[in-house]
Amino acid sequence: MEFKTLAHTHIDELLSVFNYSFSDYVVPFHLTKEVLIAKIEEQKLDMNISVGAFEEGKLVGFIIQSQKNENAESIVYNGGTGVIPESRGKGLVRKMYDFIIPVLKERNATSLLLEVIEGNHTAIRAYENLGFTIVRRLLCFKGNINHREGNTEVTIRELKNFPWNILRSFWDIEPSWQGSVYVLEPMPADYVALGAYIGDQMVGYMVYGPTVRKIYQIAVDKNYRNRGVGTRLFNAVLQRNGGEAVIVNNVDDSSEETGKFLSERIGLNNWLSQFEMKRTL
Repeated sequence: MEFKTLAHTHIDELLSVFNYSFSDYVVPFHLTKEVLIAKIEEQKLDMNISVGAFEEGKLVGFIIQSQKNENAESIVYNGGTGVIPESRGKGLVRKMYDFIIPVLKERNATSLLLEVIEGNHTAIRAYENLGFTIVRRLLCFKGNINHREGNTEVTIRELKNFPWNILRSFWDIEPSWQGSVYVLEPMPADYVALGAYIGDQMVGYMVYGPTVRKIYQIAVDKNYRNRGVGTRLFNAVLQRNGGEAVIVNNVDDSSEETGKFLSERIGLNNWLSQFEMKRTL
């Protein structure tokens, strides 16, 4: 068995192993080449710090990662770990981390971050044995948006500039990696950012990816909540997407107000929950 970065691994080989590895996952899924390429680009995954396990020259396992420097911390995010069924039970995830951690330390990484489905007890135990601890629970919602008019005093406009100092002031919780400012700055070309205004004052906003019908961020000014602002933002998406189902992933479950709004007001279903896990290097 050989371990090396994925810097020289062809996307087609990674795609094949990715899909095979997740074919019997807790929530099985299958990516197209275009979706995998988009995932790598959007999550800023770096093949130079991603690692593969190779048997007789063929990829049999991988960890794909990204790194951001923020607030005196350098975090490496695991955007996906997979091992094909025939190669499981050999401790490959631990061995891949053993290989890549010295590389990450050379890049001054201070911590590792990942998400794991709440019911995937085998993976949770494996990551705990690798030194990861659960830091928060994240709720995933999907479904069709209930049509509600909302506050007609609120107007919706597309955002071209992103005053993150103002937008951050609307937050109660820090977004997970996929909705982080690091990933969204610069904003991917196919994303739509909508601002909610009362007069000339921005009172809320949303970042939406029409291709995958996913909402990456939504927040409302604390002084304007329960006044139909969020409803107007979702109604704007409903008008744009022709009534297709949408996804809102990784809502911190400590934000009970947000979870209640998404389920009871917007009509989305909390179909899955994840744990965010972290390890200090």
